Amino acid sequence: MRHAKKKTKKKYLWLIIFVIAAICFFVWKNNFSSNRMPSNYHADQVDLNVKAAVAINAKDGTTIYAKNANQSLPIASMTKLLTVYLTLQAIKEKKISWDTTVTPTQEIVDLGSNPDYASVPLRLGQKYTVRELYDAALIKSANNAARLLAIAVSGSETNFLNKMRQQAHKWKLNNAKFVTVDGLPEKRKNFLGMMTTVENKMSANDMAIVARKLITDYPEILNTTKLSRAYFQNTLMTNSNKMLNGLSYYDSTFPVDGLKTGTTDGAGSCFTCTADKNGKRIITVILGAENDNERFVETKKLLSYCFN
Repeated sequence: MRHAKKKTKKKYLWLIIFVIAAICFFVWKNNFSSNRMPSNYHADQVDLNVKAAVAINAKDGTTIYAKNANQSLPIASMTKLLTVYLTLQAIKEKKISWDTTVTPTQEIVDLGSNPDYASVPLRLGQKYTVRELYDAALIKSANNAARLLAIAVSGSETNFLNKMRQQAHKWKLNNAKFVTVDGLPEKRKNFLGMMTTVENKMSANDMAIVARKLITDYPEILNTTKLSRAYFQNTLMTNSNKMLNGLSYYDSTFPVDGLKTGTTDGAGSCFTCTADKNGKRIITVILGAENDNERFVETKKLLSYCFN
């Protein structure tokens, strides 16, 4: 009888240990990614009306502010930062060059005729250089340009998607999910046969890691992302980052020189920003702001906190 009681006590002890271990794992998972970046840090210091946000020091990657920063959320056109990273990587490895040309498919040409999507005018049968497409993807956020870059680098969008997933795995971005190379949502049938919208997703922390990798490995990107306006052949492009000099949300207090906005119905309004002031470079990420203007208002709050 006593032996049975000992077994029961031992069983409960193991159960208690298991429950405690599960709780510890949940807390760890909720507060830290594989890169040891917190989900919430000083979140009460700045009242941001967004779903998630993060601010990091670009030099060492330390977190300055975090709100729901490990939550996986749609990122829309901020996807293009990884697309551009892989393009610059291919150029560095001499797999392609700035002068490499690529011809659009009919599908990519048709994408440019949709007024709901950011694009530049492309013509069937005409060749476009990687340099032209790179500028259009970053400044105009042209989806058709991003798709052509993917083809230039990997031969097809499918191959490039696999490359994006491999890079995310290499960087241990466990919250990342990619279905398109440009950030546009994709329509798919679920197991019930109903059409659903699938979007690229990352956490704010993931996005900050991509941004930091980009400006660390390829700082020349800032020469493009700082441009308020530029031409794609005969078409004037205006940057969707309205915090740049000469645009509506410019503030000389915050010398913003990048990086990328993103907007879809599912993502809301998003913005990955960087600014360098007095030798201190900050990277901020806003996910799920209420509208395009709000993302810049909230980013200003975050930059003010970081620099002051």
